[in-house]
Amino acid sequence: MGNPPTKLLCSPDGGIARFKVYGIGQRNWSLCSPNDLEDLLSMVNGGVCLGFSDAHYGHPRNLIGTGKAADMGDGWETARRLDRPPILKADDKGILQVPGKEWTIFRLGHPGNSPNSCQIEVAVLTPKEEEEKTKAKWDVKFDDIWKTFLPITKLQPHKRHFIEGTLIALGEVVTHVRITIAPDGGLSRVRLWGFPRQLP
Repeated sequence: MGNPPTKLLCSPDGGIARFKVYGIGQRNWSLCSPNDLEDLLSMVNGGVCLGFSDAHYGHPRNLIGTGKAADMGDGWETARRLDRPPILKADDKGILQVPGKEWTIFRLGHPGNSPNSCQIEVAVLTPKEEEEKTKAKWDVKFDDIWKTFLPITKLQPHKRHFIEGTLIALGEVVTHVRITIAPDGGLSRVRLWGFPRQLP
């Protein structure tokens, strides 16, 4: 069931300068056709940031915000890594080979500085498993739960990247997403379009 409407009444007259309602968006998925392409990660559809490795200038939850980012400060940016070597080398695909990765984890809304590259992984977790992993701060010992959705992919600064087609076809229901950027840097928005499905 979706969130009930919120009503603000000012009686008998006067004015209200600010009105904010806090919470987690929840879409009424029963009103959606299984063939409607939806942004399953968006906060308006109930997507939530559960954990992250670093947030220096912006919080990773900004990635699933609405609209276009006003500037980089409206996205997610990590601090520069102090263990980076003075000379960076790239592989044959142009991806920098440097130590360290920065990551963030999101729960999808449906129950079912420019980084050099990013990778997206997905998992299926029950609410109890999510709670256990959140309490353990998403320790690396849980890395075996993730399946590659988008392999390590080269990024360009100040550019919108559209990745679609068979490269990211998964064909199964997922509940959580982990986004890894390397070596550090920032993203302003991430959209993850898919079809809402029930867990088997």
